[in-house]
Amino acid sequence: MLIIPAIDIIEEKVVRLEQGDFNKEKVYSNEPIEVAKSWEKKGAKFLHIVDLDGAKAGKIKNAKLIVKIIEAVKIPCEIGGGLRDASDIAYFLKKGAARAVLGTRAFEDTEYFEKLVFKFKERIVVSVDFSGNKVVKKGWQEKTDLEPMDVIRKMQKIGIKTIVVTDISVDGTLMGPKIERLKEILSTVDISVIASGGIASLEDIKKLKEIKNKNLEGVIIGKALYEGKIDLQEAIKIAG
Repeated sequence: MLIIPAIDIIEEKVVRLEQGDFNKEKVYSNEPIEVAKSWEKKGAKFLHIVDLDGAKAGKIKNAKLIVKIIEAVKIPCEIGGGLRDASDIAYFLKKGAARAVLGTRAFEDTEYFEKLVFKFKERIVVSVDFSGNKVVKKGWQEKTDLEPMDVIRKMQKIGIKTIVVTDISVDGTLMGPKIERLKEILSTVDISVIASGGIASLEDIKKLKEIKNKNLEGVIIGKALYEGKIDLQEAIKIAG
């Protein structure tokens, strides 16, 4: 199980939001590139980079900075936030990104999204972010009528190989992940799942590890790393 540090970017700064609320923003660093290099040095094997400005605006806002981060580390990075079109996805993949993470486009335009999946195959990852039992989109700003489990099943049917699932109700709160909800998701599909939201301690990592499901590819951790609640090296040891 991979331990994946999150690098969320607003105005070229590393930040974390609480429950997806842009009014609850906390800045952790003015040097995203150095942060990425630090996580790599501490043993991270993968990074999750999100352009939050882009997610909110519906188009990439921090492209140059993100490319510099990709170029500064040797480990693979997945990029999300504001990715909507084939040209944007192709740009980042060409610049060295391992995968492109999409949310809004996957829910708004199925026909176009299927073309993206056909073109980029397993390098497209879908982020299924939900609040309660409804999927949200547009940088978590807009709730849909879609239910997470229905969307996840549909993504597998389309051909998606990896999904990121985020329970916004606990994201950035350090309240711990909703394990039972994650188990339900893992039992529903046979594709790779990356868990996100609420990870607060090494004990949470142990609980995730104990699920022992082959489809649990990894866990994204943000606030707990930046606030020193979790030591990355220790988390990696536990995750195995």
